[in-house]
Amino acid sequence: MTSPGRDVTGARTSGRTFREVLYCVATVAAIALLGYSSSDAYVLTLAGYTCAFALFALSINVILGGIGEVPLGQCLFFGIGSYSAAIGMKHGLPFEVASLVAIVASLVAAAVIGAITLRLTGAYFSIVSWGLTGVAMVAATNLDQITGGPLGLFGFPPITIGPLQLSDPRIYFFASAVILLAAILVLVAVRRSPFGAAMESIRQNRHLARSLGVDVTGIRLKAFVLSAPFAAIAGCLCVPYSQIVTPEVFNVGNTVDGLLMVLLGGSQLIVGPIIGAVIFTLIPQVLDLDPNVRILVFSAIIILIMVFAPGGLYQLANAVYGRWGKESGAESSR
Repeated sequence: MTSPGRDVTGARTSGRTFREVLYCVATVAAIALLGYSSSDAYVLTLAGYTCAFALFALSINVILGGIGEVPLGQCLFFGIGSYSAAIGMKHGLPFEVASLVAIVASLVAAAVIGAITLRLTGAYFSIVSWGLTGVAMVAATNLDQITGGPLGLFGFPPITIGPLQLSDPRIYFFASAVILLAAILVLVAVRRSPFGAAMESIRQNRHLARSLGVDVTGIRLKAFVLSAPFAAIAGCLCVPYSQIVTPEVFNVGNTVDGLLMVLLGGSQLIVGPIIGAVIFTLIPQVLDLDPNVRILVFSAIIILIMVFAPGGLYQLANAVYGRWGKESGAESSR
């Protein structure tokens, strides 16, 4: 005989699975609609770049939404991805092979850096990871023979994925969108796995998780390593957009932008960072905001969200839906 509690859990799981499938179908439909309906090269290129940077925001959320740490140094892996792709192509490697090198390099770097920095928590972890990006920026600036120095690397051969030319705005958008969608599916599977449950327990209370037998140190390191290749791929995908890689890719401002996207969309929703990335990109373009004004606008938005809805737009949407549902239920009962 099935217990009522088990029935409720099964219903919730089925409902969540249905919503996730619905989100994926809607995402594919939106990608296809934008890709085939728009002929504006600027819009398609910007959409492709938004998908790439949303992937970077997802990598940040693996740490922030997964284990509750603020990874100010995440741009380190973004920079590793960009430079690995650029250096690889300069030495004759195809873009996809150079991207694989970037993924491997990011995994190795994350394993080494995580083993050192994850001994720290909270502000200490954030500050140390931030400091490492400064070291990377200085190294990239001074290693002229490898990184091109302050001027960076540019003048790449045609960037392709197999037969697909990423110089074509529509193909660039489709490639970035498909890779982003694949990343979402991977992270959904991770969140629903025992590993995802262990990360959630650490995020809520790592001391309690440790007392229950969770390998807190090991899980934190695995989450850190998991986040790195997403950031590296994002860095690779930004190269066809910018056509240049400079030491600025290690600027912590990139991480701050990614954090704002996560906070705006909501860290507890898988697609939250993507929602934040779209808003973060569209508002300045639609309103034609000056960069300084953009900082003021988004700073104000983030302050309001942190005060009234720390869970981001996801929390606001749930609150509105809950209130609307109660009001609808009250009306129907009359």
